[in-house]
Amino acid sequence: MRRDAALAAVVVLLALAYSGAFVVNATHDPEPVSFGTTASSGLTAETVRETQAAGAVVPKAQVSYAQFETVVGYYGIGSLVAALGREGHTQRFGPPLGVFVSDFAGTSPTASDAGYPVPTAGRPGWTAAANAHYVVVPGRPTAAGKARGRVFVPFSVAADARQFADRVGSDATVWSWATVRERIDGPPRTRSWPETVESRNQAANRTATDARSLADRPVSQVVGDDAPSIQRAVDTAPPNTTVYVPPGTYHERVRIDRPITLRGAGTETVVSARSNGTGVTVTSDRVAVVDLAVTDVGTETIEVGNGSEAWDTHVKQTYGRGDAGVALVNTSRTLVADVTVRTPSNGVLLRQTNETLVENVTVHGTATGGEGYMGVMAMEATSAVVQYSTFSGTLDGVYSHRSNGLVVRDSRMRDVRFGTHLMFTSETLLADNVARDTDTGLVVMTRPSGNALVGNDVRDSGRGIVTAGSDSYVARNRLVGNEVGLEIGTRRSLYGHNVLLRNGVGADATAIVASNRVLANDFVHNDRPAEATGGATRVWSSATGGNYWARAAGGPVDAVDRSYRPTSAVDARYGAPGTRLLSESPGLVALRELRGTVPGMRSGGIVDQRPAAAPVNPDLLAAARNDSQRMTNDSLVNTNFDR
Repeated sequence: MRRDAALAAVVVLLALAYSGAFVVNATHDPEPVSFGTTASSGLTAETVRETQAAGAVVPKAQVSYAQFETVVGYYGIGSLVAALGREGHTQRFGPPLGVFVSDFAGTSPTASDAGYPVPTAGRPGWTAAANAHYVVVPGRPTAAGKARGRVFVPFSVAADARQFADRVGSDATVWSWATVRERIDGPPRTRSWPETVESRNQAANRTATDARSLADRPVSQVVGDDAPSIQRAVDTAPPNTTVYVPPGTYHERVRIDRPITLRGAGTETVVSARSNGTGVTVTSDRVAVVDLAVTDVGTETIEVGNGSEAWDTHVKQTYGRGDAGVALVNTSRTLVADVTVRTPSNGVLLRQTNETLVENVTVHGTATGGEGYMGVMAMEATSAVVQYSTFSGTLDGVYSHRSNGLVVRDSRMRDVRFGTHLMFTSETLLADNVARDTDTGLVVMTRPSGNALVGNDVRDSGRGIVTAGSDSYVARNRLVGNEVGLEIGTRRSLYGHNVLLRNGVGADATAIVASNRVLANDFVHNDRPAEATGGATRVWSSATGGNYWARAAGGPVDAVDRSYRPTSAVDARYGAPGTRLLSESPGLVALRELRGTVPGMRSGGIVDQRPAAAPVNPDLLAAARNDSQRMTNDSLVNTNFDR
């Protein structure tokens, strides 16, 4: 009794200490802070960079919440309003104590082509959101004809807002804060995530079917019979016919500037670039390169023109112009299939392409010390499809830069830095890929949105999957034997039905703003079930259930009848000698109750309020445990390079 009373007293003291340290003083009026110190989210990094490169400014917002230590920043006023109206937002963060937006009063802005303000006098400050006047600039089309969303530009002075609206044109209007809150569009997603995944698969299937038809053109030229070289045959072939290249090694670099098919006899047909340039360069639409091998690729750059100085010029001029086995430049609806490449630089380069299919391609990187480039380099490659391909020894398996709509599926990566690497790339599908012995199996960077990572299997790597951005979907992945299985760095995303088995850390929640849903995952035999960066408590459960934690379910039947905190020192080691007794002591039981009722004590860590008593995904867990699958996938590369 004395020990229980002492523990209860300690709990009360802890409660007072926690509540005094963390509950925000609602009587204090918050002030704006430097935006760089906020936990920022909102528009994609690509949109922000493009806007800044045009000399314009993205209107921003920042909010101090009652139950969240860090001020949250938002790129775009629409992002702020969408967050404030999201279900469960107030319960998670508490009511907003101070909401501030950029103030363009006194800056005499003009409008960029995209509708963003370009200040001509000074820089914007901050004003209270409720007092601002918002100029609503209708969405402007992109260069590709795609509509952009509306831009909301705040002013503290009504006359300045009216003047800016007049500069923009008759289609601009001025709204109050109440009107913005009432009329702004909600989240754009109209399909469920499974429906979205199916839609992207179907679109990829259509791209593949169309591209494969290019392989069936009639033969018009046979190298050696009708022309002395591949290039001569290409130059004389009529459009929509096939140049056939018999077995042999051809020491030449080929350039295709007309809609034809270049077909070899499999790996017995070898195009050698003589270590001085790209093997095959394609500059025409509706070209197919199939059934051949490319070796002796150079390490310099290809010439693609375009001397622009955009914000991403450095990336384009480095990776985007690197030599490649096959390079497609400014093309549409092209095919690279059944091609094997041995390269110290890129395997396949897609630069400013549309609806390209890369299928059954094998790329083996030969550079040492991380000096090589990519298996597939997708540089501004819209709606590209990479499937049934194998990559080893390259820097990354597939690297994308501003390649929205990319689909990478049913492919294998081994001994690379990143299996698939998304930069400034949104609305993708990475599905059913296998990665082994990588630094990171799949990595998403630069705050994109709308990406889906589904059904991938990553093992024996530094990190299995690393995510960033927002409004994304990570589901049915098997992450086994990695240092960290899953790194959760997104906002407003769904992580469901993943299996995290035998990792050093099952999942690492790195996003400070706790707005993700993490449900129906199986955490089994990880050294640490989960870790979390500071910030509000992440609640990884819903009214219908949570996740399976093998340690929580490994004790008595009623061990999962209470909340489970995988980041707590006790729960993370549940099942070890003495931890069950400590976990069920009256003091810690009382402390758990207080954490659920005292707002300040909810700060930090992860809690699953409804842990599952049995694995949620038994079939996926069985597949993850299947050592025969591990052995099958250990032989990821099967090439005939060393003939």
